[in-house]
Amino acid sequence: MISLDVIVAIACTTVLTVGLGWLLYPAWIVAIEDDLGWSERFSVSRHGDAILSLVIPAYNEEDRIAVMLKAAHDFFESDQGNGVIQTLKQCAKKAAYCPAHVIEWIIVDDGSKDATCKIVKAVLQSLDSKHAWRILSLERNSGKGAAIKIGMSSARGHFSLMVDADGATEFGPGLLNLVERLKFQFDVARDQRARSISVFGSRAHLQKESAAQRSFVRTFLMRSFHMFVSILVSSSIRDTQCGFKLFTRESAQAVFTQLHLRRWAFDTEVVLLCNYHKIDIFEVSVPWQEVDGSKLNTSKLALIIVSLTMLRDMICVNICYSLRIWKAPELSNT
Repeated sequence: MISLDVIVAIACTTVLTVGLGWLLYPAWIVAIEDDLGWSERFSVSRHGDAILSLVIPAYNEEDRIAVMLKAAHDFFESDQGNGVIQTLKQCAKKAAYCPAHVIEWIIVDDGSKDATCKIVKAVLQSLDSKHAWRILSLERNSGKGAAIKIGMSSARGHFSLMVDADGATEFGPGLLNLVERLKFQFDVARDQRARSISVFGSRAHLQKESAAQRSFVRTFLMRSFHMFVSILVSSSIRDTQCGFKLFTRESAQAVFTQLHLRRWAFDTEVVLLCNYHKIDIFEVSVPWQEVDGSKLNTSKLALIIVSLTMLRDMICVNICYSLRIWKAPELSNT
């Protein structure tokens, strides 16, 4: 007959093994599926180098992406949009980048099961656009982090903006705020150190208002997440999850070629990689509003599960980098 001590030992070992397996699950997924399968399904090239790449991850976004694309394209056709491009050209000159004028759009289809790609092509045809366009498709749904990794690593622009397909961040005013801060940093920089910067859009200024509209559970989970971010990731960033971030070419290549997390918490690894490479992060407020059609299940139980999963991912990232399971090469400023 098996003794009680043996049963307890087996139970403890089982719980420990399962718990450790769950905790390191993101690392296991990366280890067995390191090569993300993807292909370029559609492209329209333009002569010349790209000054700005827009990277837009999309998963079943047939109902929302057309509005976002048209709004962003209309902005670039306006005087304000032209002013933003001229400002980016000034920054590029200070960074000693080669002259560039093309705007590159990269839509990364994360294994959509709807007509997302067809909608994007239809929008492109209706716009009669002079910009460069690319549609990259993952072989299967792999997560927003995976889509962003592919898109940002493939970007050819001197600057790269990751932007959500739902249009929750008002594109024109948001980009104006980010580029204004980018220009300021280039103006005060005394050398090419300005190449190693990023500018994050932030919704932190909306937290008090949104907390008043949320349930107790959602408010508690939001504040708990922010607390763990400050402990495990960075205490200086107030909003890691806003999907509106601008990077220089060097910063984008250093961060996104080494990105591992593939789901909701990938932004926290972006912050860690920026800190590792001493890439300065500047946070600016952007106009933002909730948009119907979120892929995130907002039931209380689902939010708790997602929150625990994101906490698990943050812990896993810290363990993997601390134990050198994941390594990040040094950032080159050449």
